[in-house]
Amino acid sequence: MGGLPERELNGLLELLGEVHHAEDVESFRTGLLDVIPRVLPSHCTAYNEIAPDGSPLVVMVDPVPDAAVLASWGEFSWQSPLIQWHLQHRDPRAQRITDVASHEAFRATDLYREVFVPLGVAHQMAVTLPAPPTLLIGLTVAHPNDYTDAERKLLDLARPHLIQARSNAAARQRVREVLAAVERGLDDAGDAIVVADGRDRIEFATAAGREALALLSAGSGPVASEVPAGLRDAGGEGGRPSTELTTAEGALSVRRLTTGDLAVYVFERRGTRISRALLEGLGLSPREAEVLEQLMGGQSTQATAAALGISPRTVHKHAENLYGKLGVHDRIAAVSAAWAALDAGRSR
Repeated sequence: MGGLPERELNGLLELLGEVHHAEDVESFRTGLLDVIPRVLPSHCTAYNEIAPDGSPLVVMVDPVPDAAVLASWGEFSWQSPLIQWHLQHRDPRAQRITDVASHEAFRATDLYREVFVPLGVAHQMAVTLPAPPTLLIGLTVAHPNDYTDAERKLLDLARPHLIQARSNAAARQRVREVLAAVERGLDDAGDAIVVADGRDRIEFATAAGREALALLSAGSGPVASEVPAGLRDAGGEGGRPSTELTTAEGALSVRRLTTGDLAVYVFERRGTRISRALLEGLGLSPREAEVLEQLMGGQSTQATAAALGISPRTVHKHAENLYGKLGVHDRIAAVSAAWAALDAGRSR
């Protein structure tokens, strides 16, 4: 853990043990608010989703302040040095206010007088999660005293795990939504869903799901009672998009979600390409966004190199850089984090 002091190391381990159990995005948020004060000094812990102009879209605070303070936060949140820093730089690292602005200048703001003083805090530290340009997702802690370098490092080390935990929570939420929709009669919704058991036998398929299976097996006889071989290896765990599967009518993207011994395949048509501008909004350079776009399309390193006119070694270098910016360690996690971020932007 890079020489992290024992107290912070134990706090990091406790944090990681808690956040990976979230069953949906809401419980992920509330779980963070519950565990963070146990591992970091915090008189006030908050989960925020912020618009590009600095105005709050989602505000969850523990303990809950009175209505006047919340109203002042809505009015003056744009004055936050941390919000301004992250909106401008999309810097994934944990930051303290004193890392990006002078404390004297911050004390002169309406935000400090109307929010921080009533809360009895003077310092704040924040870390962000990947999000498109239309959204800033941040976790903040506030305290009368400034945070140490070790406490900031704890948040930096926790960030990749928070990203993965949020992605997993979103996937679990999707599984429940899918199964609930199945119970209501998913055929009416028109979603392409196939459910298979642990032996790859198809237990359930919506009408659109059967059509998707027919497209995948075109020219090879009737649709079988088992998951086609080409589909078994598609769709990473946790809802990560698979390599696009080519059919007679175009490309299908597949998400593979699991619950118990069941595998749920969710088919989506990918008629348009992912906007590189949105990928750049995750803090990536134009070339890194191009590489991530290829990865999200399921392209291999060699295919990506050929498509972009660069060497496989250069692809690896860009991939390593974008992994670092997204707080992940491999291509599967990068694709998962990117889809989760873009899905967050679409839902917003």
